[in-house]
Formats: sequence, C-alpha cells, structure tokens
Amino acid sequence: MSLTLDNACEVLDHCVADTPAGGFTRTSHHAGHLAPGDLWRPDRREGPHTITELRRSADQVTLVDQTGTSYRYRTDAILPTAVADPLVPRPRDMVYP
Repeated sequence: MSLTLDNACEVLDHCVADTPAGGFTRTSHHAGHLAPGDLWRPDRREGPHTITELRRSADQVTLVDQTGTSYRYRTDAILPTAVADPLVPRPRDMVYP
C-alpha cells in the first residue's frame, strides 16, 4: 500500500521545498501502510527519508533508508511520514513541439 493523504492517521502541515522534487505534507501513518519508495521521518525535526527496503516479522517492521541505515518499529506503531507533492511540470520545464 502506498502512502496518501486519505489513508493517513493524521495530516499535519505542508512544507514547501524549492527543489526539483517539490514539497511534501507531513503526516502520520500506520506502519503496515508503508512500502518501498514511501517517505517517512525517523527524526521529526529533519526532512523525510526514502524507504528503500522493508522487512516485516510478527511483531516488528524494519525500514532501511537511502543511506542504508535500518530503523525498527513495532508493527502496530504510528510513524511520522510524508506524502510528496504531485509532480507538476513548471512552464519552463515543458517542451513544446
């Protein structure tokens, strides 16, 4: 399952980022909703990390981020996450025939 604003436990606020990836909305989701490619915030004060690997067992889920660092959580935990803004091409990025 992929993270969306609709399946969030909590929608907090929107963060604007002047990067090619755009901004994101800070949210919270059940650990069971996370999948590789999703964004989560292991440190609430920092920007989101990308989940590159996910391992589940009976009572815990292990998330691995883009740097290879592992984080363990209970399977019933509610985690701080982020939902990326949809990618909308800006006029200068559009190619015209």
